[in-house]
Amino acid sequence: MGIRFFAALVLVAAAAAGAARAEDTRAFSFIEANGVELAYLEEGTGPLVVLLHGYPETARGWKQVQAKLAAAGYRVVAPNMRGYAPSGFAPDEDYTVGTLGADALALIEALGESKAVVVGHDWGATAAMSAAVTDPDTVVGLVSLTIPHPMATEPSLSLFLNAPHFIYYQFPWASWMVARNDFAHIDGIVEAWAPTFDVDRRDTTAVKESLAVEGGVEGVLGYYWSISADPTPGTQRADKDTRFAMPSLVIAGADDGALDIELFEAGKDGFTGPYTYVELEGVGHFPQVEAPDDVAAALLTFLGSIEPWGDATPFPVQ
Repeated sequence: MGIRFFAALVLVAAAAAGAARAEDTRAFSFIEANGVELAYLEEGTGPLVVLLHGYPETARGWKQVQAKLAAAGYRVVAPNMRGYAPSGFAPDEDYTVGTLGADALALIEALGESKAVVVGHDWGATAAMSAAVTDPDTVVGLVSLTIPHPMATEPSLSLFLNAPHFIYYQFPWASWMVARNDFAHIDGIVEAWAPTFDVDRRDTTAVKESLAVEGGVEGVLGYYWSISADPTPGTQRADKDTRFAMPSLVIAGADDGALDIELFEAGKDGFTGPYTYVELEGVGHFPQVEAPDDVAAALLTFLGSIEPWGDATPFPVQ
């Protein structure tokens, strides 16, 4: 009986791990936005919520959070950002932050909407902030996962020690380094940035497929290569002097291996409107994947606090 019980536990654990890593077979839709064709996943109807992924992630990383928001009465759209196949590459190699924000605003317009809450993780959070500072009338709510206000992320030794990839991605061999050994570098990044994340729940398949497309590595690394580039004319990016007056939510993982958790406290004064900070214990740099239930709950509470926007009213938060 003891052996049978142990075997049953093993089978249950294996099934749970398999479910957590189950392939996302949803088909992408495509839309033209800001001169680039964006692939996106859409669920639900109601006020628009846009989910912008970071690195190394794709739109599929939002799967569980997206489903919960859609079930609560929101139209939830998660695009693959420019440079992440099957979305298009920047025709002029423009991956500057201002342009990423312009992509988000153009996507909202292309979807036939005039207002949205924009949620971003990592690079997606930086893009969300850019969209918010560019057009605060369109971005009625701002959510940043794992990225503090820019006033807290001025270049410093500690910042680069926690995120040395900002430096070594500038080297000529960066593309080779990322691609070698079936993109093992990506697995190393996830392990370093989310050290408490259960290894059986990690799944980098989607981003590796995106990188494996011809030009895919260069498209993704283009974000880092554009850091020192001049802003594209007509675009804006948030900086240390930016103040966000719209309702804002910041979610951080207490065990984030990519940056110091103290930075979030240092950046809180950059949010002058209604502001909520949520710190998740035992969570690293990928809260939407590591703790989707907690992230969805925080988002639903936040969304419910904003004056309704769009053509439909969401269901009340239970």
